[in-house]
Amino acid sequence: MINHKRLKLTQIALSLSIALAAAPAFAQNTTSAIGGRISVTDGKPASGATVTITHVESGTVSSVVTDAEGRYVQRGLRTGGPFTITITKDGVTETRENVFTQLAETATVDATLGPVMQTVTVAGSASRSERFSKSNMGAGTSITATELAIQGSINRNLQDYARSDPRVSQTDKERGEMSVAGQNSRYNSLTIDGVAVNDTFGLESNGSPTAKQPISIEAIQSVQVNVANYDVTQKGYTGGNINAVTKSGTNTVKGNVYYVFRNDRLAGDRYNASNDTYTAPAPFKETTKGATVGGPLIKDKLFIFAAYEKLESTRNAPSFGPIGSGYTNVGINPSAISAAQDIAKNTYGVNIGDSTLTAGSQLTVDDSLVKLDWNINDNHRAMVRYSKTKQAEPQFTGMSATGLSLNSEWFSQGKTIETLVGQWTADWSPNFSTEFKISSRDYDSVPALNSTLPLINLSFTGNNAPGTPASVPTTARTLSFGTDNSRQRNILGTKTKDAYLGANWSIGDHEIKFGGDYSKNDVYNAFLQNIWGNYTFSCVQNWNYAFLGGGNLADCSKLSNADMQAAVLENFRIGRPSSYTVQTPNSGYSLDQAVSNFSMKNLGAFVQDTWNVSNNLTVSYGLRLDATRMGDRPLRNVLVAAPVGPVDANGRQTGGFGIDNTQTFDGQNVWQPRAGFNYKLDRELPTQVRGGVGLFQGAAATVWLSNPFSNPGVATSSISCNSSTKACPSVGGTFTPDITKQPTVLSGGTSSAQINVDALAPGLKQPSVWKGNIAFDTELPWYGMVLGLEVLKTQVKDGIYYQNMNLGKATKIGTDGRELYYTSGGYNTACWQSTGSFVTTGGVCGTTGTTPARNKAGSNPAYNNVLVATGTHQGGSNVITASLSRPMTNGIQWSVAYSYTEAREVSPLTSSTSSSNFSGRSVLNPNEEVAANSGYLVKDRVNALVNFQKRFFGTYKTTFGMFYEGRTGKPYSWTINNDLNGDGLSGNDLMYIPSAPGSGQVVFSGDTATNHANEDKFWSIVNANPVLKKAAGGVVGRNTDFSPWTNTFDLRIAQEFPGFFKGHKGSFSLDIFNFGNLLNKRWGRINEVGFQAAGAQARSFVDYVGLDSAGRYVYKVRDTVEALDVRQVKGESQWAIQATVKYEF
Repeated sequence: MINHKRLKLTQIALSLSIALAAAPAFAQNTTSAIGGRISVTDGKPASGATVTITHVESGTVSSVVTDAEGRYVQRGLRTGGPFTITITKDGVTETRENVFTQLAETATVDATLGPVMQTVTVAGSASRSERFSKSNMGAGTSITATELAIQGSINRNLQDYARSDPRVSQTDKERGEMSVAGQNSRYNSLTIDGVAVNDTFGLESNGSPTAKQPISIEAIQSVQVNVANYDVTQKGYTGGNINAVTKSGTNTVKGNVYYVFRNDRLAGDRYNASNDTYTAPAPFKETTKGATVGGPLIKDKLFIFAAYEKLESTRNAPSFGPIGSGYTNVGINPSAISAAQDIAKNTYGVNIGDSTLTAGSQLTVDDSLVKLDWNINDNHRAMVRYSKTKQAEPQFTGMSATGLSLNSEWFSQGKTIETLVGQWTADWSPNFSTEFKISSRDYDSVPALNSTLPLINLSFTGNNAPGTPASVPTTARTLSFGTDNSRQRNILGTKTKDAYLGANWSIGDHEIKFGGDYSKNDVYNAFLQNIWGNYTFSCVQNWNYAFLGGGNLADCSKLSNADMQAAVLENFRIGRPSSYTVQTPNSGYSLDQAVSNFSMKNLGAFVQDTWNVSNNLTVSYGLRLDATRMGDRPLRNVLVAAPVGPVDANGRQTGGFGIDNTQTFDGQNVWQPRAGFNYKLDRELPTQVRGGVGLFQGAAATVWLSNPFSNPGVATSSISCNSSTKACPSVGGTFTPDITKQPTVLSGGTSSAQINVDALAPGLKQPSVWKGNIAFDTELPWYGMVLGLEVLKTQVKDGIYYQNMNLGKATKIGTDGRELYYTSGGYNTACWQSTGSFVTTGGVCGTTGTTPARNKAGSNPAYNNVLVATGTHQGGSNVITASLSRPMTNGIQWSVAYSYTEAREVSPLTSSTSSSNFSGRSVLNPNEEVAANSGYLVKDRVNALVNFQKRFFGTYKTTFGMFYEGRTGKPYSWTINNDLNGDGLSGNDLMYIPSAPGSGQVVFSGDTATNHANEDKFWSIVNANPVLKKAAGGVVGRNTDFSPWTNTFDLRIAQEFPGFFKGHKGSFSLDIFNFGNLLNKRWGRINEVGFQAAGAQARSFVDYVGLDSAGRYVYKVRDTVEALDVRQVKGESQWAIQATVKYEF
């Protein structure tokens, strides 16, 4: 007799697809499981029944015997299906057909043995979701092969599918940045076949080491997104994990060939906000060609699957050009470019290039994969997979709305990844099974350069030339050429070895899991900036210029465009930079000793008990240990380790800092308890309450750990001059293009080298967070719809932020309580120009003047930055999610979800370098440990999808998939435009707002006792913005304002058609990105506050120009507020169409 109520539940579960699903019970796994309970007609357990599970397409057979309670579970199964399950006892047989599994989940198949043999075909599809499985406790989403095929992905990557989870958002589509529950994008992990394929060094914000994901989406069978998965084998992330498994061969030879195409004619026009006009995108062409094939080498025994794909693209080619060009104009005259080329050739004898695309200006990525599956026997199965990705990606550094570069600065970033994976699953008895996995991964990244020169920047300020389009910004703009300063020596290689051994032991109502894992990452990173020199030539006042008859220039800001250009070019011609930096080896050392070369190991051990307390309640509890070991240490800097010395006659710190720069993560042991539960309510329609709590250790970006090895402050020093420290020589002859003869002694300037030091604070730990969730899921009485409500909480246990130990003591405290670090000149209004620029030259503000101007007044002059990665316990997030979904019924399925998120952090850690991580947040005080709104916060998010499939033409399917996301814009801060506190960073000081107009708490430059025009302008801006208005009388909080709401629709439409032979078929599909923008040019735009080097997302309309005699800030109010940027570097604010033709056999 069939249990109809249970069969109905199974049918519903089989047809549920993407919605707010619970996380599975496995780890970053590659297999699935089927389990359940077998009973006889009176409801008693059927112990000793034989359950035979057959994967139909491969003929793989597994058998298991039920225990005394009638329970069984078979692990290590292929993901997908279909499976046929045959249950036999005492001559009675029951069969279940068309059963499907999802990646790393246990499909529940119960049965009642009747008096006669019965066969039940489960009315479902491969889009099965175990939403109501007793193993679902945490938070996550599962995505099947069917959903991968129907949903659109113009980028052909897993992120486009992971965003179907309501807590996952692509916070930066240009960079491919993905945040989970408002957490740092670098704290996510990507695993394929259980092996990490994410950026093992941590340079890329998208988590992938290459421009596209290392394995083609055509080779992916299914995907799961883990947000809070309490299984003790989960490791290596505190944000989220995308776990995918590759396809396998079957007994039938199957494959496809495909061609994907897009170009500039299939993309929307770029928007120019300054004059409300549109410009066609720069010409480009992007194609992807590929093929897959799978089949048997030995029927029912040995199978092969292979895939190859090649991407070629010119889409990243620069779209900026000089005034009058056919590209987006930057405020640089073509005559300036020609003059710079002539000077380089005739004065220095070098070729600095032009704007012509060179060889290597096309992105190329080759992916290949071969996978073997071996059914050794009914109890043992093995898998081996080899994959390789080779990439050459052009980089057009220096190209932006305010900068142009010549091709001597461009380079092609070459990357190679090779991965070998082996896996063996074994069923030693009906109650005991094991899984063993090993992998090896080699990653190399080396740039191919177009020149061997210093980096040279020509900086132009002031108004644009007459006749320049009004839309061209008048802000400072730079023409750069030579070798990019970060590529003058930049070689990266990592070798990663992983091993895993886990066992599952069923004992009555308990299933015990235990085992261990091992990971070793060998790192070689040569990252030496400015070793060939880095020069900036700009107009500097109080210098004499030949084109002015040899006289001193009083004020650069008053020059015409032609004279400004002449001043900059004259400085370049005579070799007189306004800023210069070179990194050189110290005496007795070589540059090789500034290379990071170290190994890091992680040893993991785990144990877990899953207890089926009753038919309604399942609980899981376990413990994981991660032990980090590092035998290597950075070079010890005894001078930095020395105690702080007395202040010298100039008020500057001497001695050391009392810092041990050899600290690493070596010896850390983190115990991680985890527990979860699932309780099924006794209702006719399936209803459950689930939840859990656990500690998760992630992994700091390896590059952060590499920085102390690269910058111990022992092997190299930096020699520099600039307007913020000591001015460069006012005589010519400093510049040379010869990289072997860069000056180390500067006439009339500074000749003392400054040292940069990176270190980890004692006791700093790998990032870790507590996660907990509670959820309620129920099927509604209408159309099989499922309602879900869930709360997810994350609390930082160990986080990271950066402090600069070489700021010196504060010289003043501002009226708002912030620490100020200037010398007396920094407070003198005479040392500030009307443009907000700091003056460090002349008889008043120069080094020999009456009030010498310098930031970081009390800093140790022997050092530049001494940056320490420091631990914090602050930060976390709260996410409330509501979802409603309808399973695939009659060819249509949909879901909609809303998430409200609160997320806080001490530092966004947006960069790979310590200096950028220190500067990349807006602050009141530079070294403060203050949690504020996360830079990755998506406060409100609505996501919805619709999947449709129907056979309008015989057996050939028409499919339609739509994904919608509406979300709050990125958070940003209101800051002072320049450097208010004298820490050497501009744009990161949070703005102080007086309590009311006329309060006298701030002085407004240019106002008088009878004319308050600047103060009125200030308050008109403040009162028009709720965040600024609310902050009156204090400092605006970090990331308290938000960019505008963003709406995006993505579509995929596909149609199958007959092939050339029986059993073959073709298909044509269109992926339409940002469909709303195709309907209306004003829809679908992403308008955001731009990212800046200091302060991250920040906006301003005020410059600091000194203090008055009462110590009040003097504000110079700008005429306009910094405008929002339209994010469109890679067309993310425009529509785009991609066509795919595929032939399947």
